[in-house]
Formats: sequence, C-alpha cells, structure tokens
Amino acid sequence: MHRSSIRWLRPTLTVGAIGMAVGVVAAFTGVPAPGDGRQVDQAMVLRGRQLVIEHDCAGCHGGVDPASDGWLTGYTGKMPGLQDFQVGPFHTYARNLTPDPVTGLGRFSERQIFNALRYGLRPGDTPDVEITSGTPGEGNFPEHPSYLAPPMPWSAWRNMPDEDLTAIAAYLKHGVKPVRNRVPDSEGPPDFWASTWAPLTDGAYPAPQFPTANETMPAKGAVDMPTLLRGRQVVISHACGECHGGMDNAAAEGWLAGATGPDQEFPIGPCVADSTATPCFHTWPRNLTPDVANGIGGFSERQIFNALRFGLSPRKTPDVEITSSTPGQGNFPAHPTYLAPSMPWRAWRHMPDADLWAVAAYLKYGVKPVGNHVADSDAPPDSWASENTVEKIGTYPPPPFPTAHEVGG
Repeated sequence: MHRSSIRWLRPTLTVGAIGMAVGVVAAFTGVPAPGDGRQVDQAMVLRGRQLVIEHDCAGCHGGVDPASDGWLTGYTGKMPGLQDFQVGPFHTYARNLTPDPVTGLGRFSERQIFNALRYGLRPGDTPDVEITSGTPGEGNFPEHPSYLAPPMPWSAWRNMPDEDLTAIAAYLKHGVKPVRNRVPDSEGPPDFWASTWAPLTDGAYPAPQFPTANETMPAKGAVDMPTLLRGRQVVISHACGECHGGMDNAAAEGWLAGATGPDQEFPIGPCVADSTATPCFHTWPRNLTPDVANGIGGFSERQIFNALRFGLSPRKTPDVEITSSTPGQGNFPAHPTYLAPSMPWRAWRHMPDADLWAVAAYLKYGVKPVGNHVADSDAPPDSWASENTVEKIGTYPPPPFPTAHEVGG
C-alpha cells in the first residue's frame, strides 16, 4: 500500500452517529493497587485519562465521554463505519481497551501496552520486555514483527514522551472498569502490516530536527521557541498530518498543505455505509500552512485557538475571546459555523490552554506557507450545529472521575 493511501484509514463519521471523546478532570482521589500489590501512581492515571480523551480514542473504541455507555469497549456492530474499517482487502475492528482479562487488555502488561503505542507491536504477539531498537531484527526488536492494523495511529502517538505513553497504559489498566466484549479478530496480510508501515517507520522517529525544509525559524521575538516546539510536538503526536498532509513526518512532501487528491476526501452521512444513500457531504482537509490566500495566514492565533477549543470556523468567527461554549450565551455565536465533523476538535478542545496556544504558534510561525488551494467542504444548512449537541459530543468540562465506567476511590 502506498503511504499516501494510509490517510483514508482514519475513520469517517456519519451524521447522527458522531462519538467524540471529551474531558480533562479536575480532581483524582485514588485507584486500587494492581494485583501484584504495587501502588498505582494516581497522578499518572489522571494524566493517562486526559491523554486518552484528548487523543480521541473513543472515536473508534467507543463512548462519547467516560460517563457514556460503551466507553472504550471496542467494536459492537452498532456503529458501522466508525468501529470497523476496510483496509484494502482486509476488514479490521476497534479493539476492547478495557482491562477485561479475556476480551480486553487485562492479560497484557503495561510494558506491552507501552510497546504497542511506541513501536506499533501487537501486545498479544510481543513479550513483556523493554524494546531496545526500532528496527526489525536489530537489538531485541522482533525480526518479523506483528504490527497493529493501520487504523491505529501509533506512528503519530509514538512521538509522545515516555511518561505520557506510560500514563495511558496506567489508565487503561487501572482506571477503567473491565467489560466483557469479544471483538472479532481483525484480518491482515501475511506480513502483519510490515510493508504498509515501512514507509512511516523508516526515518520518521524520532521526529526530524526543526526546522525541516517545510518549516521556518520565526523572526526574532515573534514567538517563544519552547512554545513553538511544543506546538510542533502536539501537531505531530495528534496525527494532524494524516489528514492535512505529510503523515507523521514534518520533513515529508505536502506537510500540512491540505488535500491534494481524492484519497484525502471525507464523505460524511449515510453514504459512509452505503454509497448510494443520501444526504452525503464531502469535506476536504484544509491547508494549515500560514499562506494568506489559501491557508491560515489571514487568521489570528486567537481564531485558531477558538477553532480548536470551540470548533468555530475561523473564517466565520471574529478575533475575540469566547466567554461561553453554548450558542447564544455570552458572546458565543447564536448560529455558529462549526468545523466539519471529520476534524476531531471535540476531543482536542480538552487539551490545556497552553497546548492549544502552542499549536496556533507553530502553525503561524513555524511552518512555511504553501499556496495549495483546497475546495470548500460541503455542510448542512445548520453548519453542523445539530451534530454538536451535548448528547452527541459530551460535556465540557468532562464528567468528574470516576464515572460508572471507571475505577477509583
């Protein structure tokens, strides 16, 4: 499979069935110790919960937020096109991420989960060991590795710091209630996706040094460099390039320049499951470079922040501090123009303010402008407002920990 075709492996969303994760919790009171008697680091589990939510794990693995039914329980057959994926000739299914020992992650160690996130290695086929290399056959990296199926964006997530990946493993093992839900085995090629992932695993980790040929050093005093570099790390680890261009490699052609071909188109509506069904909307990832005519160069950092936090189209929303998240309250537009559902702002809105500002700074000052014109996306008359109700996207801020689907004291 050509690397550019991997973009369409990210899930498309149906109108009326959009489940995006939410939340950063305000407090954490405790979790039980694991079976071996060790004390679980409470702050680590809390951090893992936030990362699971803001990286939109639930978008595939189930649940609107941690208080909703199906939280991380995997494929159930009730959400066609969201939890099952056609990858070339193969059919794959979102796994059960709860710590059920039979059907979920309960039988795997935190190290095996870490190795899945950092190296893409299937925990069921990889021993509980510290991996010493990222190249098959070198060190103790398996010579013939079994990789996770391509819908799982581990090639972006591996760029998170060690402590973040460890925190995710801790939350999945010790902060989520086990649920018995057997997911069908995913299909795959005889090489366990090795040839598919090879273009992304060859030279893209660690992330190439800043600036690449697609990036630029900002003018002196324009932006704080640690902030810009944090924004770059967030953009890479949140897989922006998988839709907007360049995959997970800032040195790749088309980095964040937007859609250039039909493989980057997202159909939204009943047509996801049935190509003849209506209505059907088509959306295209925008040019995120700071080109004034075709990209985001004409928008302020505040407008970019508002897009990420509130889902408001920067082209239709003024450069103001939004004081509410409810249409018609405060200065939130009574009739907002939202970003298309293929943009997972519903999960990203729960990143800390500092991270959202850092993303805006990187896009404005750290990326070279590219004059790639992207066609306007389709939208329903209400500009997606009916798809952004609390019932469909969850609460903001999120439900406090622990919910009925989590473990805590």
